[in-house]
Amino acid sequence: MTIVDEWMSGTPITSPIPRSLYFLAAYITLSIGLFAAGSFAIQGKKTSVVQQLQIAIIASAFLGFGAIFASNAAGVYL
Repeated sequence: MTIVDEWMSGTPITSPIPRSLYFLAAYITLSIGLFAAGSFAIQGKKTSVVQQLQIAIIASAFLGFGAIFASNAAGVYL
């Protein structure tokens, strides 16, 4: 068996989350991301830079995954 034959007989990559749950995953991740972004926006100068950075990273990650799940729920597969 050659390398090409092994590559052609491989299994396709599948999502760990079923397609029927994309909308729910998008809703949850976007909700958490918007909540974190809102809390980051109203913090002001009363918190340390490290804590502000932590909340910004959390908001960014959840909004990023939420955008991907929202695109997949709409039928645009990235």
